[in-house]
Amino acid sequence: MSCNLQEAMHRYFNFTAFRPGQKEVIEQVMAGKDVLAIMPTGQGKSLCYQLPAMILPGLSLVISPLVALMKDQVDNLLDKNLAQVTLINNQLSPWEQRKRIEGLRQGKFKLLYIAPERLRNRLFTTEVSKLKVDLLVVDEAHCISQWGHDFRPDYLHIREFYQGLAVRPRILALTATATPAVQQDILRQLGINGDKKIAVNSDRPNLFISVRHTTGENEKFALLGRLLPQINGSIIIYTATRKGSELVAGWARENLGIAAECYHAGLKPAERTRIQEAFTTDQIRLVAATNAFGMGIDKPDIRLVAHFHLPGSLEAYYQEIGRAGRDGQPALGLLLFSPEDKKLQEWMIEKDTVTMEELAAFWRTCAKFADGGQAVVPIGVLAQQGLGEIKQRVIVSMLEQIRALRLVEREPERLVFKPGPIRPRPEAIREILQEAERQLIYRKKKLAALVNWAYATRCRRAVLLEYFGEKPVGGAGDCCDNCLKKAGGSVSCSPEPLTVLRCVAELPRKVGQKKLADILTGARNYEITAYRYNKVRSYGKLAGKKTMVLEMINQLVVDGYLEITGAEFPVLALTPAGRKALKNGKPLPVGVLGQKLILPAWLSAAPAKARNQAGGEYVF
Repeated sequence: MSCNLQEAMHRYFNFTAFRPGQKEVIEQVMAGKDVLAIMPTGQGKSLCYQLPAMILPGLSLVISPLVALMKDQVDNLLDKNLAQVTLINNQLSPWEQRKRIEGLRQGKFKLLYIAPERLRNRLFTTEVSKLKVDLLVVDEAHCISQWGHDFRPDYLHIREFYQGLAVRPRILALTATATPAVQQDILRQLGINGDKKIAVNSDRPNLFISVRHTTGENEKFALLGRLLPQINGSIIIYTATRKGSELVAGWARENLGIAAECYHAGLKPAERTRIQEAFTTDQIRLVAATNAFGMGIDKPDIRLVAHFHLPGSLEAYYQEIGRAGRDGQPALGLLLFSPEDKKLQEWMIEKDTVTMEELAAFWRTCAKFADGGQAVVPIGVLAQQGLGEIKQRVIVSMLEQIRALRLVEREPERLVFKPGPIRPRPEAIREILQEAERQLIYRKKKLAALVNWAYATRCRRAVLLEYFGEKPVGGAGDCCDNCLKKAGGSVSCSPEPLTVLRCVAELPRKVGQKKLADILTGARNYEITAYRYNKVRSYGKLAGKKTMVLEMINQLVVDGYLEITGAEFPVLALTPAGRKALKNGKPLPVGVLGQKLILPAWLSAAPAKARNQAGGEYVF
């Protein structure tokens, strides 16, 4: 089989060798088995289904979350003269959609891309159920998990969809970023046997990772103003908001003369397509974007991925910086972090959480448009009530879980519902709202993990890989700002982290981060005196250093000396490493925050006198 696969790969794609993990995944698929493949960004996941699609006799159906990703992949295949590939989405006219469905009936296509929402289109599901689907591909499979970093409720209907086909297809689920817990949830949601999981190490040794703590946007712009002229290659700068992407792109054009555009979900589809194509063809060099940009972008020479604002999780961060250096050449992932970034992300998380009032407004709207056993609800009416696309999808998923209604058709301008068999009871509504609150807590926990990582003094690459249950290939090396600081002898050690650990050890009960900081800085309030925290020996030992203490606690967590336990009410506890550090009594590393941005030696435009002994460069 390996020989035949090699020949087929060369014939269809003109490739001469498989990348790590590709052949193993394809062999399992061709053997008729279900597979969950965890492969790093830029490792060639698409070949794992595109090659089987060309070989298998029936249809291969790819479920993909972004229209831009689908279009990019279809265009690439058409450029290779592989004409038996198409996509169906809402950007096509109804006539064009019907034409392509007719092409499916006639066997003109072997590979079809759709968005998960298409599974709610009755015409489509009816027609596909008549076809022989050999392979069902779930791209960005972490979207099926409520515990993943990009949950999309429509993915939950994939299992129901394939169970309605005449013959169950083999299933290939693909993702680049999934923790072990999310991997297990993907297997459970899709009904895949866990023995058929193939994981390729996601380590990217050519990526140098650096974090710069800043006071705010003015300092961030000043840093970028010095850094961007040194970058030879394409650049992506991620922002948390649409307004932020417009601001950064405009600043780069006006102040640096860089050909730059912004990209976000609020742009019209044609404009998003234009910007994506201009970036991939080097007509523009910099894109400032929200997380709507990047999936499916196969541009090899991206030298810098910078985050102007904090992303929502380590998963999102690692996936986004993974778009740099796909040609294997050195590239830089830079996080510009300020305390306000965390507040912005927390606000966004809370804004996305469904409330009782929003649930009631959605239900009243459905009732208003109910007629003849169904409700045809205009999307614009929901939007007028503050229920945007994300809220709509989440609420529909909630109400379907309790069988209160069922979405039978999703169209560009309207949603069509049928009533469920069960009228929503107060206790069921309370349960789904409690689930929404659990999701809120979970997302804030993910954000906290990222903030802790930003304060780490350990190797950043090693900490990232440990988060995903992996280790650096061949050791970490000088791959991040922390490693270069240590190699250059510029890491400061202090007894103050031991004071923090000692306080945790002697407290009569466990407390959270803010309370611990209050005790260490000698705060005077009712709770401090009521619980006699003012009587512990460490009380007030770090007075006047509240901000530094909070940063130090974050650092001790990510460095493994403290751990956070409890979900709803997180508290701190010593780890074995923390107890060992207290016993040894030796000063521990402390971060040097907001002083120098440390960059790799290959970024050689910085003055030689600024270069430290380890080969890093203190540029600013």
